[in-house]
Amino acid sequence: MDEALRTYIRVVELKSFTKASEELHISQPAVSLQLKKLEQQYDTELIYRQAKKFVLTATGEMLYHRAKQLEGLYKQVEDEISLYHHHLKGRLRIGASFTIGEYYLPKVIAKFHALYPDITIELIIENTAKIADKVELLQVDTGLIEGQISKKDLELSAFLDDEMCIVGAANGSMEEIENGATWIAREEGSGTREYLDHVISTSGWNVTEQVIAWSNMAVKQMVLEGLGYTVISKCVVETEIKKGELRTFNEANTLLRKFSVLKNKQTLENRTVETFLQFLRENK
Repeated sequence: MDEALRTYIRVVELKSFTKASEELHISQPAVSLQLKKLEQQYDTELIYRQAKKFVLTATGEMLYHRAKQLEGLYKQVEDEISLYHHHLKGRLRIGASFTIGEYYLPKVIAKFHALYPDITIELIIENTAKIADKVELLQVDTGLIEGQISKKDLELSAFLDDEMCIVGAANGSMEEIENGATWIAREEGSGTREYLDHVISTSGWNVTEQVIAWSNMAVKQMVLEGLGYTVISKCVVETEIKKGELRTFNEANTLLRKFSVLKNKQTLENRTVETFLQFLRENK
């Protein structure tokens, strides 16, 4: 990879010429020279510097975005050449949204690791929007999400149906839901939040207020405390429903959404990734 681009990435991510020079083991003037080379090459200013401020220009943001993609592609080339000469080994970076990463993938990964023990698996869990960003920037090898994404460089393909349910405390009621209940919702960018908003809007229910939580566990605990209702994947609350601590309010209406694989169209074919995705589809 071009040395100037590699240097630029570290400057941006560390927000410091000094820290970048220390990490790259080159002098600070050399770092500045690399940046100046890029600005001359593209005839644009990349970083706005005044006093202690460090702000990327519009073209600086654009270059950083593409440079990260190039960095990911170079890493993929190295991995592919290694895999061509050896059996499956190396690192597999999986980005997953919360429901998939916390409740579905652990069992799948355990089975996959038993078959391919020389593959080091790194599981990164964020909400759907953040996983899409990581796939776009090639910071993960594949993404598994539960929401919808519209990005031209990304390709979405469903691999599993996920049953959703409307849940509340054991003493909750449909009447309360229809006449204005408090809803416990995930944050913006979450696939679960997207589905909850869809259910509420299509049902025409009044919403008294929403409480926002950034994890499925927090949402579930608030519902258990009787704070309100939510729409969530059944796998998250199945145990509490069986114990009678929570109850569902959509018995007559099955709610389904899709778990999907998210891939960057610009990535090269990767045997490790393809092997994992094939395993994923065969072990539903």
